Amino acid sequence: MKKAMVGASVFAVMLAATQPALVHAADSTITTATPTTTTTAPATTDPAAPAANATGVETPQSQISGVRTPKKVDSLDLDKVIDLAINDSYNLQLLQLKYRVLDQQNASLGLNYVDYLNASPGLRYVTTNRSNEVSLAQSSQTGQTLDSNIRDLDNQKLNTQLQVDEAKEGTRLAMTGQYVQLLSTQKQIALSEEYIQVLTRDVQRAQTLQSLGSGTQEDIDKANRALQAEQDNLTKLKDSYQETLSTLCYDLGIVYDPNIQLKPLEVKLDPVPTVDADTLLGKSYQIQSLGNSLNKAREDEEKAITDNSFQEQANKATTDIAAQQLEQGKVTYAKAIQSNLQDMDTAYKAVQTAQREAQDTAVDGVNMQIRYNAGVVTKYDLQKYQYQVDATQAKAELTSMQYYVQKAKVDAMSKGYIANSSASSASAASAQQ
Repeated sequence: MKKAMVGASVFAVMLAATQPALVHAADSTITTATPTTTTTAPATTDPAAPAANATGVETPQSQISGVRTPKKVDSLDLDKVIDLAINDSYNLQLLQLKYRVLDQQNASLGLNYVDYLNASPGLRYVTTNRSNEVSLAQSSQTGQTLDSNIRDLDNQKLNTQLQVDEAKEGTRLAMTGQYVQLLSTQKQIALSEEYIQVLTRDVQRAQTLQSLGSGTQEDIDKANRALQAEQDNLTKLKDSYQETLSTLCYDLGIVYDPNIQLKPLEVKLDPVPTVDADTLLGKSYQIQSLGNSLNKAREDEEKAITDNSFQEQANKATTDIAAQQLEQGKVTYAKAIQSNLQDMDTAYKAVQTAQREAQDTAVDGVNMQIRYNAGVVTKYDLQKYQYQVDATQAKAELTSMQYYVQKAKVDAMSKGYIANSSASSASAASAQQ
């Protein structure tokens, strides 16, 4: 039977979000000052201004001037978190507004292009004896410029819509990570509090043994240091929880409540699915964006009207660059697909191992209870081992939450979002060129 104790901090789960946190303002932390005199606050229509209570003391408000009023909620679950994040996301709204601007600009250029064609039917090209050279008539230059601008806007519209869809899936995945992190920290806090009870009994036992002449002050000091260390760990866990919770509340546009209730997740353990990399790459928002850039480069090269051989070579080089970026993107995201699948498989096996260990420890706990009933072990030993049972069960639950996040990444790939921060940055940079 194992006697060694395992601190709650051993089971800390490090969960990194795959997308940057959304910028949202909800609640502010304000310290209420105690006034020296009682005054009557003047009426105000400013929703951000402090309100006065019955005694005239100003009460801090959660509303920040110039931003939308935060919502008040008593509890959260993952579905509600995702829904709030997507519907109240500043990033998404800005992308949607950008798409509307591009759509209107595209329509305006389309009208100008039609007017030009009506005024100058057909583009008048005068070809030379070399097939790759044309002599550009003055009137056709305007048409080429309009046509090129329209293609630019078409490509920006396509990529902006992809960015909107990608942002939604990225937000869904990021919120899943933050929510799981909160639940994991809650579990660690509960385990740490239980461990503190165990360590407190250790201190009491050391003190009792010393009073009976079979213990030393050194034993008491060691027990006290272990207790203090775990109390410090508990403080850090609680601070981390409140910091993450307040950040989430700002992201969601809700009033920060340190005691808000979080509903647990239902984790279904599924093995890693068999996927086809080409199919996932074809759905990928990032790869589609790179493909759009290549298509535009090819169209620009085909429709370019110039008698400058250097410009022709530049156009061809631009197409080659876009083709190279697409090929490189496929390789990069193919590696990301494999990495996400491997991470899910590792988490899946870790859950199986943790669950088996929890079952074995639970059986040993039952046997310990039998021995206690028979008078073979003390209540102190029984309580101490009960913590081991709870600790291994907590480890299994924490491992399951980690698996949930990895599975969410794999599920997102089938929707077109491949979690890979470095590749996403490269893709975004390419799409803006």
